Parts: sequence; structure tokens; C-alpha cells
Amino acid sequence: MDKKVRISTTIRGRIIKVTKPKGGWFELDAGKGKIIAAHFKNYNIKLPAALTGKIVFVEGVAQKQFIADDLQHFAGDTVRGKKQHTVKTDPRRRLTFEVRGLMVDQ
Repeated sequence: MDKKVRISTTIRGRIIKVTKPKGGWFELDAGKGKIIAAHFKNYNIKLPAALTGKIVFVEGVAQKQFIADDLQHFAGDTVRGKKQHTVKTDPRRRLTFEVRGLMVDQ
């Protein structure tokens, strides 16, 4: 993704778990300990829990999470002192993926 915030792409990965079947919310293994939180653009999708552990191809839009600490002055947060640079984001969960299509590979 380099310096881009959003990119349309197709990725291949293993579904770690289906978090919410209604709306198609699931977690995708991105390799090297990274996890991608993914959900379908269309909320009327029901994703079967049996897809856990399957390898899939997903097409959609990948997006980096916004971290308020990077641009604190733009976010309007005026915290001073120790709390100024605390970031509560998990570095393994930096990407979200809005799925348009999914195909099961194995």
C-alpha cells in the first residue's frame, strides 16, 4: 500500500474466525502475525461459521486504520503530559478490509 490510505485489491488468506455471521464479519490471517478485520459491504450477507480455517480469495477495499496520535493537532485532541502520545491500537490489526466478493479456494 506504500503511502496510500485506501486501495482496491484482491487478497488470498485463511479465515481465522467468523466474528459475526450476519453482515459477514470475519478475521483474515495476513501472515507474519498480522490480522485483517474484514466485513462485507452489503450487510444482508450471512457468512457460515464453517468457513473458519478455509483459504479464501477476497476482493474489495483495504484501508489503513487512522491513528489519532499521528496527526494529533488535526484530531482536536489537546491532551498534555503523559497521555499525549499513548496509542491504543494493536499493531497487528492495522488494516481493515471491506469485501465486495469472496471465493473459497480450499
